[in-house]
Amino acid sequence: MKLQNKRLEKVSEEINNKGGRSIFIKGDVTREEDVKKVIHETIKEFGKVDLVVNNAGVGFKKYIWETGVEEFEELIDVNVKGVFLYMKHIIPEMKINGGLIINISSGAGKEGIPMLGAYCASKFAVIGLTESAAAEVKNIKIVALCPGSVDTGMFKRLFPGEKADLKPDEVAQKVADICINPGKYRQGQSIELY
Repeated sequence: MKLQNKRLEKVSEEINNKGGRSIFIKGDVTREEDVKKVIHETIKEFGKVDLVVNNAGVGFKKYIWETGVEEFEELIDVNVKGVFLYMKHIIPEMKINGGLIINISSGAGKEGIPMLGAYCASKFAVIGLTESAAAEVKNIKIVALCPGSVDTGMFKRLFPGEKADLKPDEVAQKVADICINPGKYRQGQSIELY
């Protein structure tokens, strides 16, 4: 975790060194106080939040009957509760000036996959949260992005030797397209990317 924090701090520094504005705030998406702190500190620094990308996620590969309750709860906490907490606390702030929320789900949120039952359940839940929240607000665009397999450390750990459908840059480009052209996408839409 410390190595990941160092990498994120470095990215923040690079943004600032290239003329952008960035702050690094350490927090756990499963802890409500951390989520509130991140939102509060961001608004204090920038005045408002225009965009949230809920991208925290974990996964493991096991049959449902081999999955421990604690493993299941941790996965749901990160993949679903994190999305819920950020939407719960950012939507009231965004109602003032509008905004965009992109929840990263997965192709595994559209179709069950053997040995990924817990992960699939969490990503189906992200789509449900997205659709429900999108129907509840007027001036905030809320969508889910559902990429196929992405060449990340988690994918390599779960599927050693297999080739992913997408590179992380391709997912980032799609997120950028949604940010630049939100009108292309329907409110509450689950945008598939393969």
